Amino acid sequence: MSGMSTRARVSLALRNILKNRRRSLLTILSVAIGYIALSLFEGYFMYVYRILEDQAIIGERLGHITITKKGFLEKGVQEPRKYAFDKKELAKAQDILSEYDEVKLVSPKLSVSGLVSNGQITRIFVGDSIAPKDIDALRGEQYADLPGRLDPNDPYAGVFGEKLTQYLDTEVGGSLSLVASTIDGMVNAIDITVGEATNTGSSGSDDKSILMSLELARKLLLFDGADRISVLLQSKDQIPSVGPALVKRLQEAGMDVEYHEWSTLSQYYAQVKGLFDVMYLFIMIVVAVVVMFSVANTLGMSIAERTREIGTLRALGARRSNVIGMFIIEGVTMVAIGIVVGLVVTYLLGYGINAADITYVPPDSSVEAELKIDLIPENLFGSAFTMIVLAALVSWLPSRRAGRMQIVDALSHV
Repeated sequence: MSGMSTRARVSLALRNILKNRRRSLLTILSVAIGYIALSLFEGYFMYVYRILEDQAIIGERLGHITITKKGFLEKGVQEPRKYAFDKKELAKAQDILSEYDEVKLVSPKLSVSGLVSNGQITRIFVGDSIAPKDIDALRGEQYADLPGRLDPNDPYAGVFGEKLTQYLDTEVGGSLSLVASTIDGMVNAIDITVGEATNTGSSGSDDKSILMSLELARKLLLFDGADRISVLLQSKDQIPSVGPALVKRLQEAGMDVEYHEWSTLSQYYAQVKGLFDVMYLFIMIVVAVVVMFSVANTLGMSIAERTREIGTLRALGARRSNVIGMFIIEGVTMVAIGIVVGLVVTYLLGYGINAADITYVPPDSSVEAELKIDLIPENLFGSAFTMIVLAALVSWLPSRRAGRMQIVDALSHV
């Protein structure tokens, strides 16, 4: 017995699990339910992250990287000309950025805000501008048919928030006037046509959003440059390596610039992800505590009931490590069985939820969103591995007590 094999310990562990069917079943069910809850929540969060990522990179037209002059985010509003790229600088930067094979799109942008009026009603607007052809390149085939496209043949037509057009009592084709401060602080006005009215998806921006062509924004601001340059890469995974390389190359060309990743510029993404990360951590801790207490309680009762058996094994030559290992294997085996059951149910429930087409209205949104589950194998394996490791640690604690029993005391236990 001194050399009790792993196979023998596994056999004893399985035999004890089957011997105490009811207790083992409750433990396995608690593990399965905990794993299902954890996996479904994580799958939902992964789906939300994926949608928010597309919304930021494509919907907000941020691309993967935004290049600005150093200090633009902090002081660009106060000194717009100082922190903007003039025509010469912009052309130089575009030429340099286009040299990289990793760069898929280079898109100059201009932000503009002011007043929009129909002659009787005046509202505040917050606008962004982009070349119409860049929207199509940014969206690709997957999102080509979504609303919010600028007409490349009509630079004076903009995309308005649906609620803004309602407030202005206008419709598609209607003519409005924009009033804004130029890059040098003068006041300028220009006419714009409602080319499209679409819901922005956010109740906070739908009543003030205008997307216009870069050409129109330049005429309104009396400036032929851009305040930032959005860069779309072949893959978001290239951001850590390509971003610094682009900035270094531009700095070597005499341009004092910096870059910002899409995830830092999209405040909504950062806030939602931060909230969901905390929620997931809380759920994970609760599930882990419940499951581990269940495993520890089951093993504790098993050890108490099998005290004389432990003494017999030790008397036959089993080492303390053999006894400890036997109970650790028992705890890990119950958790592993629970995880397998939970994995099967998770996929069934995930498929059912995705097929049910459930919708809801998220906070700060004016449109319905789908309730979907993204079951990513790597995440499912990671959760399973974490639970098995925790099970081994929790099983080790009561197992130590079993291994330290004196042979005489264990055999005489009643």
